[in-house]
Amino acid sequence: MIKILSTKNLDFRESFNTILQRANIDMDNVLPQVLEVLKDIRRRGEEALLELVSKYDNWNPKSLDDLKIDMNEAKDAYDKLDSNIKDSLKIAYDRIYDFHDSTKPKGFIKYDNLNNLLGQNVRAVKRAGLYIPGGKAFYPSSLLMNAIPAKVADVKEIIITTPTPHNQINNLLLAAMYLCDINEGYKIGGIGAIGMLAYGIKASGFKKVDVITGPGNIYVASAKKLVFGEVNIDMIAGPSEIGIIADKYANPNFIAIDMLSQAEHDEMASSILITDSDEIALNVSKAIEEKIATLSRKHIARESIDNRGAIIIVENLTQALELMNEIAPEHLEIMTQNPFSLLPHVESAGAVFLGEYTPEAIGDYLAGPNHTLPTGGSARFFSPLSTENFYTRNSIIAFCKDGLEKLAKPCMNIANIESLQAHEMSIKERLN
Repeated sequence: MIKILSTKNLDFRESFNTILQRANIDMDNVLPQVLEVLKDIRRRGEEALLELVSKYDNWNPKSLDDLKIDMNEAKDAYDKLDSNIKDSLKIAYDRIYDFHDSTKPKGFIKYDNLNNLLGQNVRAVKRAGLYIPGGKAFYPSSLLMNAIPAKVADVKEIIITTPTPHNQINNLLLAAMYLCDINEGYKIGGIGAIGMLAYGIKASGFKKVDVITGPGNIYVASAKKLVFGEVNIDMIAGPSEIGIIADKYANPNFIAIDMLSQAEHDEMASSILITDSDEIALNVSKAIEEKIATLSRKHIARESIDNRGAIIIVENLTQALELMNEIAPEHLEIMTQNPFSLLPHVESAGAVFLGEYTPEAIGDYLAGPNHTLPTGGSARFFSPLSTENFYTRNSIIAFCKDGLEKLAKPCMNIANIESLQAHEMSIKERLN
């Protein structure tokens, strides 16, 4: 049964702090194990990867070549798709592409008032590794959401990794690979996939990537955190979560099923409702119990709701916003009489869904904005996956002689303050 908390309770802040620490508690428990596995991959390379696949996916590849996804199978899977599914994937592809095409960063050149040239150059990374979750379920939508912005950014080498229990890869995932024109993929998931992408496998000729993107479970998120700096990453995207703000006018059935739509992802997913209505709190709790029994993944959803779900009753919507901004959820739904009036006060959320006809699921699949979003409170400083994650930028500086002469004195002053004599002399030398 989902927990119902009230801000009026004396122990509320203690319970609420547990919600805020959800990501830290999880990672603290797994980081040592993840670190050891990554060290082993770095030390033993291909041999360590093959052992991980055998252990966790229950099949026995003999070499890195065995892990490669056959691109002929991808085309065959796409050709055999039901026409309705094919059309749906095409609609999703087009909408996601159109949105991300609008997010491409641009370089610039400008001249300052001394006629010095300043600017920024923007280039796509050469090689990107996309982690696509699998295991409990297969997610062709995650492939679209990661591959399309990389393609819009014109990344030349896009590599897919995904777990394939018993060496069985999902046909929908294969079809999505073909639709996105992906030419390289590997049947490996978890820590092994992240280590392979981050370090490369020199003996097998597999080069490390420049950036790793894509969501995953707590082990994948922890591995990405540990390899950051060896390569770039998009964000720490762990177990899925939803926060909902609702008033007395909201539909409790809509709220309940949206909370369950996150809970069915993973036992560690979080679903949190904050409302100023006691009646809504009670009715949502009842609706969750009625609907959870009908789900095919009810055992996963049950554990998530019981252990990581919560309904919080507040005094007013202002307080609801304050608490939700502290939570900084991956997905935030606002189901109130006037949801747009609350939008300016949302400070931290991965994606915001406004109104009762905007379920989080529409954002998962084909609204257009990316569904790879920051979790565990990291929406305070991370942003949704976009084309920007697949670019690097470098600054461009070209001073003229007159421009240098006019700025020489303050520049030398700062160098002198920092006791960096050669810096100061490099300016003075040019003045002479």
